Amino acid sequence: MKKSVPLTTALFCALNLLISCSVSKNSVQQTNVVEKAPETRSSCFVQLNDGSVQHYSTLKLVTGVLVTPHLLADNKVVINARDIKAYQNKKHYAVSKNSLTANKTTAVSVETLPGFAVRLVEGKLNVYARKFYNGVYTLEEYFLQSGDDGEIVAYSPESLTNLIKDNTKAVEYFKSKTKYSQKTKKLLAVAELYNNQQMISKN
Repeated sequence: MKKSVPLTTALFCALNLLISCSVSKNSVQQTNVVEKAPETRSSCFVQLNDGSVQHYSTLKLVTGVLVTPHLLADNKVVINARDIKAYQNKKHYAVSKNSLTANKTTAVSVETLPGFAVRLVEGKLNVYARKFYNGVYTLEEYFLQSGDDGEIVAYSPESLTNLIKDNTKAVEYFKSKTKYSQKTKKLLAVAELYNNQQMISKN
């Protein structure tokens, strides 16, 4: 009986040691997951001219009198338009003028960096809008892109028809007389119809 007590004690100590090691290992694994999560969930980033991507918690457009429009990341990092190809903040995704096939230049900075175009529709057909000043008014011009890797081309009835030619319904809708008299509304409606039809055809 006297011999069994030390043996029981030894077994109990060994079991406690194994449990504590196991708990400690699990705690380390859970801590690593939590630390990596914010980076993967970040919705704010910039793509630099060399193609690399940098993620941030916040990304704000800064404009003002005697201030060159720029982005401010995490309230401390200044990012200039000339250094990036694209960016995304909580409001939108935008691409630089160097990504666009456009003849016009613009210094207008209302909702994005000057010369950048904001993506309005995302899918197999992407639609972008960019503001420019014609000397009297601020106007918008539109751009189209096939998928994420296609060239971003200036909108025209011909360029849109060419990009949606594989979808008869979208083409017919674009050529029909609809309740949308404004070019913008009809363009967005056609893009949404095209993207939704493409998703249905894949399933």
